[in-house]
Amino acid sequence: MRYAQYIVGAALLWAVTACQSGPSKEFINQVTTELNDLKGAADKLNALKNDVAGLQDPFAALKQELGKTWTDKVEKDKELSEKIASLEKEAKEFSGEVAEAENKLNSALSEAQAFVDGLATQKKKEEELKKEWEAIKGKVSEAVKEVDEAQGELTNLKNNLQALQEAIKSKYAPKK
Repeated sequence: MRYAQYIVGAALLWAVTACQSGPSKEFINQVTTELNDLKGAADKLNALKNDVAGLQDPFAALKQELGKTWTDKVEKDKELSEKIASLEKEAKEFSGEVAEAENKLNSALSEAQAFVDGLATQKKKEEELKKEWEAIKGKVSEAVKEVDEAQGELTNLKNNLQALQEAIKSKYAPKK
């Protein structure tokens, strides 16, 4: 009789754990850790935004350094004026690209946070939740990729600005 009770008890225990719905504690902890890692992308974005803020008037210091020479010579140099206008326009448009990347990243991180916040009350099977989490991580990764691309574009833009500033200095700055 004891043996039969043991078998029935083990079968019931197995049935309860096998039919258990919702994610395991290990899965919840794993996803929470991964979310914290993904949030590091926000730091990258903030650094990018700070760099972009410095591009609002990329020639201000040079204008001040050259003073009257800027208005007398640089602004009258048609080729340089066109290059300056082009790079200033590119810098302004770049702010919009960064804002778009920021929106995508914030949206993806919000979705990831909402997923993690609701995990403890989920009744779905863990396999299904894993698929959902992978899809969300994919969205975050795509947004991070856009931020990385914007960082590369910013580097190119800064290099172009610096090259033009150096060209202007070498041509119009007073010789010391």
